[in-house]
Amino acid sequence: MSWVRWLLCGVGLAVVSARADTSVELRQYLESLDAGSPAIVADQRLLAAKELQRFYRQRQHQAVWVDNEVSEQLVADLIAAIESSGQHGFLPDNYHLALLQREGLHPLARELLATDAFLAQARHRQNGVLDPKTIDPEWSLSRETRDPVGLLNEALAQGQIQATLNGLWPIHQEYQALLDKRAQLLAMQDTETAEVPPGPALKPGMQGERVTLLKQRLLGPGEYSDAFDATLEASVRAFQAAAGLDVDGVVGAATLERLNASHFSWIDRVDANLERWRWLPDVLPETYLRVNIAAFSLRAIRNNKDDYRMNVIVGKPFRRTPVFSESMKYFVYNPYWNVPPSIATKDKLPLLRKDAGALESIGYEVKVPHQSQFIGVSQVDWTGVTPRNFNYVLRQQPGPKNALGSLKFMLPNPYAVYLHDTPDHNLFQKQERGFSSGCVRLSDPLGLAYWVLNTDGQSQSRQDIQQQIDSRETRTVYLKKPIPVYIVYLTAFVDENGEVVFRRDLYQRDQPIVRQLRQEF
Repeated sequence: MSWVRWLLCGVGLAVVSARADTSVELRQYLESLDAGSPAIVADQRLLAAKELQRFYRQRQHQAVWVDNEVSEQLVADLIAAIESSGQHGFLPDNYHLALLQREGLHPLARELLATDAFLAQARHRQNGVLDPKTIDPEWSLSRETRDPVGLLNEALAQGQIQATLNGLWPIHQEYQALLDKRAQLLAMQDTETAEVPPGPALKPGMQGERVTLLKQRLLGPGEYSDAFDATLEASVRAFQAAAGLDVDGVVGAATLERLNASHFSWIDRVDANLERWRWLPDVLPETYLRVNIAAFSLRAIRNNKDDYRMNVIVGKPFRRTPVFSESMKYFVYNPYWNVPPSIATKDKLPLLRKDAGALESIGYEVKVPHQSQFIGVSQVDWTGVTPRNFNYVLRQQPGPKNALGSLKFMLPNPYAVYLHDTPDHNLFQKQERGFSSGCVRLSDPLGLAYWVLNTDGQSQSRQDIQQQIDSRETRTVYLKKPIPVYIVYLTAFVDENGEVVFRRDLYQRDQPIVRQLRQEF
């Protein structure tokens, strides 16, 4: 058996011939990879085999982590960096930590594993441990990446292994706030209070063991009656308000999920959002809009400072608002609503077949095949129309019943998602607002128009904007400088008071991230 096979199998490393120096061994190992041997060293799979091959071939197979005192310090710095990555939710042993700490490890194994660990850490710190597309196909934001091989060469030239790697973490203040929150949670002691088991919603006036457990969970260990009394209702309402839930005093599924969380489950949530920050662009503009789907909120940032906030409504769990970035290029006063084909066939067609006149009374009209003009929807016989043969263009005229309300803010994108007003503002009274078909409904569209126009240098008063709305005239306003818009999904984030707060995982996106972060590679 060749020495390469010994190395791959992870046994007999000490008997590798001492006659071959490390550079020769490196060349022979890379040649074995070219021949199809698995990229395994000491039973550890290499995470960055192609970059590793490129790195050593650029330097004529010269070793960097073994053979001298400087190399020992480099390895020590690398080990420290790998250990510290655990504070960011990484599993250090996924980066060969245990083997790199082992005394007597064969020099070639140490050399290969150290290089692989640096390259993998560099990539994961820059772009996340996971590929967001494998977790959330609707995520289409990305960060720029520096070549891990170039970073390793730079780190070696400067003798700054740990500093180079530390410089790759996201630089956003919110990322650091999440790290600080993670450290606080890790230092907390978990409570012994029993979880409240699932069951029917708990309401004032109910009695039973689950009510007693609820009191222990909210009020702390102690002896309590099993009655859902006024004191307990007040505590439930306070908890719901702090958690961003509907404040109704009823412990349904959403409230129960939050109540039963331990500090370990909060750490999981932090780690999922740290990973999301590693997926986000590293440098954000000084002025932009950010919609956080999970928080049902919009933030306007101007000159790197919070300038304006409002509540929003986002997509239902089965019609989720996607994560993406685009620039707002224009907005429309008193817009028509061109009904997307999916909504036209799934939502509107059943209503048209039932009572087309009712939809026509609130402004719906249709363009039939081979005709250029729109006509009232009641002029079409919808009885034989199905989603398969639906060949119509459906739209709603501007007006008080228009689904887009009085303002539509356009950021052209492949998802046909935009920001708009709504005729139904009652839903903004809910704390959790996943009610739309994917677009983002605004609680204060006039306020956003005011912010956008003044940010763009087109100074307008709120009264001027309201007069344009009241005119019922459809008018498009193009921006001189498009405003970037980031639509993100963060279930742990910094609120307006600078505190890290948590929100329910509306789209159930956290656990797939956490599950993979906790797996060994």
